[in-house]
Amino acid sequence: MILYNDLLEKVAVAYQNKLPFVAYKRANSKKIRALFQEDDSLHQTNNFSENGFVFAPFDSQKPTVFIAADSISEAEVSVLLEADKKADTIFTEETETALQHVDFVKNTKEFIHTEKVSKIVIARTKEIQKTDFSALESFKKLVGKYVNATCYILYHPKIGLWMGATPETLLEIEKDRFSTMSLAGTQKYQGSENVAWGEKEIEEQQLVTDYVVSNLEKVSQTLEKSDTYTVKAGALLHLRTDISGALKDGLGIESLVSVLHPTPAVCGFPGDLAKEYILANEAFDRTFYTGFLGEINTTGTTSLYVNLRCLQYVNNKITLYVGGGITAKSDPELEWQETVAKCKTMESIL
Repeated sequence: MILYNDLLEKVAVAYQNKLPFVAYKRANSKKIRALFQEDDSLHQTNNFSENGFVFAPFDSQKPTVFIAADSISEAEVSVLLEADKKADTIFTEETETALQHVDFVKNTKEFIHTEKVSKIVIARTKEIQKTDFSALESFKKLVGKYVNATCYILYHPKIGLWMGATPETLLEIEKDRFSTMSLAGTQKYQGSENVAWGEKEIEEQQLVTDYVVSNLEKVSQTLEKSDTYTVKAGALLHLRTDISGALKDGLGIESLVSVLHPTPAVCGFPGDLAKEYILANEAFDRTFYTGFLGEINTTGTTSLYVNLRCLQYVNNKITLYVGGGITAKSDPELEWQETVAKCKTMESIL
């Protein structure tokens, strides 16, 4: 293990030399791991058998990027909580953007009603021009502010720089045992996690849980789930249910990923109809937003995380990605406000 600043310096050198790397901190951990690839080749994986870090897109028909673990460094974070109490910078939203998103929600509700779809997760982007963006300083702030999220910074010259703080684990697997979660519903944290949830959020969470459980039954020999409870992620609260089990003999990571991704929490239900609607109607390509990421086969446990609350930085332009689950009971204006609240996770570190 090396010093935190020394690890960040190694990351800075790789970034300057345009060589692929990823550095990440798991939720509620003080340890940073960084993986470095020695050349700029764009690797892909299909069976998750390599040693390194995967970065998968939302659309599972597109290839999963793989960063080889040619070298690995670890450090302990020196500061977990930011001392700076100044108000976060506010990056304004255009009125036209709000109106467009509200209309998108209305159109999605009409589709849900007509096609008998239960839920569709729609997303939007927010672009910020920033010539003085310091990726490493922003990552340090991200790690400091979001202790209970998995935070990462990833760079490959062929896909750009990505950074995020995700509250959602897609999958953890050790030998034949695995665990995952269903996560849905959003409200602002206002000093307590003991809150009331509306019918819309409770139904949304149940949809996600039922879908995950039914899919996992196809590849599992045993399966258990917890009661649903409230969790805090930055300035937001979500509903969460933990699910765990044992794989059928002869199955591995690939079989679990195939039945879990994309989950209803990032796509909708039924999945095929929701994904078809998203790809046809969203005004942008999600690429790696709502995909998944994580280190595989370099330790005893493989952990994969859903890529939420993230940004991409290319050519002095920051693109934030946010979304929300739409059901027949969604309020279009409240759905817009939810995306504004989710933007603040990444805006707060710019």
